Amino acid sequence: MLLIDRPHPLIADLTSRIIVQPERYALFSDFDGTLAEIADKPEHVMVPADLAPSMAAVRRLLGGAFAIITGRPLDQVARHVGSAGLEASGLHGLQFSFAGGHAGGAILHEAPLELVGEVVRVVAPEPGFRLEHKGAILAVHYRQVPAAGGRLKLALEEIIRRLRLDHHLKDGRAVIEIIPNGTSKGTALAEFMRRKPYAGRVPIMMGDDRADEDAFAVAEAAGGLGLRVAGEHFKAGDEPFRHAGEVRGFIGALAAATER
Repeated sequence: MLLIDRPHPLIADLTSRIIVQPERYALFSDFDGTLAEIADKPEHVMVPADLAPSMAAVRRLLGGAFAIITGRPLDQVARHVGSAGLEASGLHGLQFSFAGGHAGGAILHEAPLELVGEVVRVVAPEPGFRLEHKGAILAVHYRQVPAAGGRLKLALEEIIRRLRLDHHLKDGRAVIEIIPNGTSKGTALAEFMRRKPYAGRVPIMMGDDRADEDAFAVAEAAGGLGLRVAGEHFKAGDEPFRHAGEVRGFIGALAAATER
């Protein structure tokens, strides 16, 4: 007997409601761990060839109200799904790309040199640590040495405190990011919700890690939903999505409705 995985009841119901009233909803998604599986290194991430066309179809279904909210720089996301034509926010709300090629967001300043130097001194002696310089944001990956995450966090906290920087730490899936204060995936979602075509709609945010919780809170405060993807962070067993493939399945089901 062929067994077919069925979507979580919440996702099945939400799919039906969006198809019936697409003008009522605004959809938002993280990238890594949500649209794409987590990879050992960010540059090794891959997505199926049919993902971007499916996302483009959902964007049309929702009248443009489908956006990506990610911690990555937007040029990296564009290499994978740029052809879908979605609006997007990158670097935890520091970058925006709107329809018509209009870019927005804060003036991006490089991470302070003293911060970079101190983080390099922490990372360099540890073969399992990997520093990713995103300009205004620094990310230290420790997937190769997961037991060292606590020690790494303490060291980064001490640097921020000692240098008296206007920054904070955000834990991800085997990564810790150093982010300027006042910006987050939550502020990114709120910015979209002030604009057409998102304003006045029910926001639905999909994500897999702690940084996405900021956007979940904004979506839920506006009467919407935060849909969790199971992984290292969300692992209660009742997540609406068990893995990124199920997120893509949800997008595919919505896209298929446009072909009927």
